Amino acid sequence: MKRLIVLCLVLFTVGCKGATTSELVGSGPITLSASAQKSYEKYLRSNPRAFAVTKDGNTSWGWYYCRDIQCRGSKLQSMPKAIKICEDYSKGKPCKIYDVGGKIVWKKKTKPEKEIKVDLYDPKKFEITSGQKTAFGRYLDLVSIKNDDVNLAFAIGKDGTTARARSQEVAPYNNLKLTVLEICKAKSSDNKCVLYAINDNVTAEK
Repeated sequence: MKRLIVLCLVLFTVGCKGATTSELVGSGPITLSASAQKSYEKYLRSNPRAFAVTKDGNTSWGWYYCRDIQCRGSKLQSMPKAIKICEDYSKGKPCKIYDVGGKIVWKKKTKPEKEIKVDLYDPKKFEITSGQKTAFGRYLDLVSIKNDDVNLAFAIGKDGTTARARSQEVAPYNNLKLTVLEICKAKSSDNKCVLYAINDNVTAEK
């Protein structure tokens, strides 16, 4: 029992059960900036242990290496240290592990999320009101000035209800669609709403 407790204490930085190691590794598309790539190549020429970088591959990076041939601790124990070095200069952005021991572990390929089906506006079922058109115009004004990392959705109801929602979620915008429909249904008298647009793309049935 004592041996197990000691082992857990030694591995605390990476998790006694090892479950946190996967959470430290980055995933998704990434391209290292010229400066980050230069630093990464320098890291590879050292006795590399772990290299961390922000998801944009540019804001900040940090790496940890051993000066001696015989290093204490496992390479996994170097991961939190590399992340800390990176996040000291990341301006609040989280850092993730890109490489461990000279091997890239960043999961560049992610399985695309399957698009969910929601009810879209069908002009054959009801006509959009003048009030909804006005609200949609104001919504488009917001779309025109939004940041690139923000996406908006617009929903309408047969009773004249309108709703909008925003999120940093990317396509296929499943959560954003569900959120705007929930907001609309909560305001609607008959609890029935349909998706009308994602950003400036009208999703109406043709």
